[in-house]
Amino acid sequence: MSAPGTRNYLVAAAGVSALLGVAIGAYGAHGLNANESLTSMWETGVAYQMWHALGAFAASWIASTREGLTRKIVTLSGWGLVLGSLGFSGSLYVFIIDGTFPVPMLAPVGGTVMLLGWLGIVYGALRKQ
Repeated sequence: MSAPGTRNYLVAAAGVSALLGVAIGAYGAHGLNANESLTSMWETGVAYQMWHALGAFAASWIASTREGLTRKIVTLSGWGLVLGSLGFSGSLYVFIIDGTFPVPMLAPVGGTVMLLGWLGIVYGALRKQ
């Protein structure tokens, strides 16, 4: 969250990620022509995208209650959740549609960034300020 009258790009990015997660999930449920294994992988990508969008909202809220370095770490962690899920889930979506990974190792790197994002949230939640 930001001060009144300011823009919060992290919340906007989390909202866009959640919006896309709903749309991509709907496509997977109604338009994706894939076998059960690939459909399961698609659903995993959507689930990770949605959970991490919610995590980014939480990071923004926690950051709004902190100051200084802690606020910066938690905000950066929220961005890590959004961007990590984009890399992780996005690479799964492309693989399922195209049969190739667009950027080698993007899924595990995205997963690692998401883990670091959650770690930053834990850190910020445990700091008094």
